Amino acid sequence: MRLVLLRLSALGDILRVLPAWANLHQAFPDARLQAVVEDRHAFLLEPFPWLEPVIVHRKRLSNPMGAVKELKRVAELVRGADASLDFHGILKSALIPKFADIPVRWGDGVTKEGARWLQTRPLPFKYQSRYEQALGLAGDFGESMGVQGLDRFRPVLKDVPLPEPPENVWGDSDKPRIVLVPGASRRGAIKRWPLAQWLILVRLLEFDYNMRWSLGPEEEELREWLPHTTDVPALPKQSLWQLAATLRQAHHVLAPDTGLLHLAVVAGVHAVGIYGSSDPVIAGLPKEAGEILRTGILCSPCRERQCQRRQCMEELTPHMVASHFGCMYGADD
Repeated sequence: MRLVLLRLSALGDILRVLPAWANLHQAFPDARLQAVVEDRHAFLLEPFPWLEPVIVHRKRLSNPMGAVKELKRVAELVRGADASLDFHGILKSALIPKFADIPVRWGDGVTKEGARWLQTRPLPFKYQSRYEQALGLAGDFGESMGVQGLDRFRPVLKDVPLPEPPENVWGDSDKPRIVLVPGASRRGAIKRWPLAQWLILVRLLEFDYNMRWSLGPEEEELREWLPHTTDVPALPKQSLWQLAATLRQAHHVLAPDTGLLHLAVVAGVHAVGIYGSSDPVIAGLPKEAGEILRTGILCSPCRERQCQRRQCMEELTPHMVASHFGCMYGADD
C-alpha cells in the first residue's frame, strides 16, 4: 500500500501531525508513506526514515505563473498511490492528489479555498485541537482498514535517536529543570509574553528550579543581556534536533504558542503554554502533554496581529505562572 500524506507547512503544524503519521506507520509498517512538505521544512522528517519526503518548492508556489506547474510536478511524484490523506486542507494541498488521479482522497475536516470539493472522503468539521484533528484523520482511515486506535497521541520524538546535545548544559544542580522560551517569530510577535514578566518570574522560581533560556534568531540581541540580568544561562546555539535532545533532558518547557512548545510536546517533555490571543482549543495541547495558562479575557482568543492593548498577556502575572509550578510539586518533593 502506498499513502500520500500532505502537510506543506509550517514548522509547528508539521510537528503536530507527526504523531498521526507515526501511528499510520506503526499500524501499516509495510506501507510506503510519502510525505509532501515544503522544502524549508523537509528537515523535520529526518528522524523518521520510514517517511519518504516529497519536496514542494515554496518559491515556485508563490509565483502565480508557476504554481500549477509545480503542483503538477509534485503530482507526478505521487501518482499511483492508493490513497492520500490531506492534513493541510488548502487548495494547493488538495490539488496535488487530484492532479495525480489518486482514487481515494481523505481530508481532515478543516478546509479552505474549496479544498473540500477536491476530496473524496472529507471528514466533518470538529472544533478541536490540531493534534486531535490530525489524529482523527489517522483514526478514521485506520478504521476504514479495520485497524483501531490510530487516534491516540504518542510523543513520537521521545525515544528516536537524535544528535547529542552539548555537554554539561544543566550543570550539577539537582533541581527540576525548566527551559524558558521568551520569544516567537516576527509574524507571531503578538504571542510573546512581556519581557518584564519573565524577569519577575525568574526571581520567583530561582530557588526551586534550574532554569535555562532558549533564544532563537529573533532574540539574538538578548543572548548576552538576558543571562547577565537574570543569572540564568542561555542554552548554546544548536541545531533543532540538538535542541530537541536538550529539551528531553528537561522536566518542563515554558513557552508561548510557538513551534518550540510543540517540539517539547512531541519530544515527551511536560509543556506549559502561555497563551493570549491563541485559541486554547485549536492551538491546544494533548491532555497528557501539558497545560495552557491564560487569562481568558472576553476579547481572547482573537486573530488580531496588530493589537496594541496586549491585555490578554499583560494580565497573566508572573505570580500566576509561578503558582502553577508551585502546585506541581509537594512540600516533600
